[in-house]
Amino acid sequence: MTERADGILRDYFQVDGSGSMDRIVFDDAGQDDFLLALNADHEVMVPLFQKVAGLPDREFERQYGVGGIGQRLKGRKSSFKGYEPAERFAEVLSNIMPDSLSLESIFYTFFKMRESDQRRFYRMRYEEDIREFLVESGYPNFKGNSLPEEPDFVIPESEPYEVIGEVRVIQRKDREKRFKEFRSEAAAAATNFPDARFVAIANMGAYIEHHDDRESLRDGITKDGSSEIDAVFFHDERDELLDQLSEWGVTRQTKIG
Repeated sequence: MTERADGILRDYFQVDGSGSMDRIVFDDAGQDDFLLALNADHEVMVPLFQKVAGLPDREFERQYGVGGIGQRLKGRKSSFKGYEPAERFAEVLSNIMPDSLSLESIFYTFFKMRESDQRRFYRMRYEEDIREFLVESGYPNFKGNSLPEEPDFVIPESEPYEVIGEVRVIQRKDREKRFKEFRSEAAAAATNFPDARFVAIANMGAYIEHHDDRESLRDGITKDGSSEIDAVFFHDERDELLDQLSEWGVTRQTKIG
């Protein structure tokens, strides 16, 4: 993607090569220049300019009144010429982009934000996998988008709720932040659902598999048991999760046949 974007930026904008690093010059670029660059590759250039300009869908809608701009443009199969949302996006870019940016700066910003998007996507997929696993194991559940704090899974599907669960895919560098999030979510759940158990599921990948003392990590999440978290399970402890639900007497759907 960066190779494709590099070629398009060089094709449609001026390049200042006088310094130690090439810079893309946007100072004299107008709406048509941005529209042509966007049109050259919808899937690459739309998210790139959204990231670099700091205009995710919600922010663009808030400031300029056009909703879902990224999805509208990335998914369009035909030309942007004469397409009002694309022309509006190009017009905004021509007004707000800085005079110039180094290619290194453009791609660093793009890469870091795309990396964040990929982590978010992986977490969503992992959440879905956990919910499906619970259903297959006899515990119907749902993602609590309509409930306070929007928990990742709720058992059962109707009140009274018995289990509130949160899921995280955790990297070593951000584990303390994620551990704190678990504790904050557990405290909120204790207020909103005082009769429900709170479960934290932490996917720490290969790190946990090679960690000598996973109980110390578990204690780090629960703050040595002082938090409102009732149980913590790592990604390779699904059987233990089922055992705990059974021990708590959580309502289980009996399979027929």
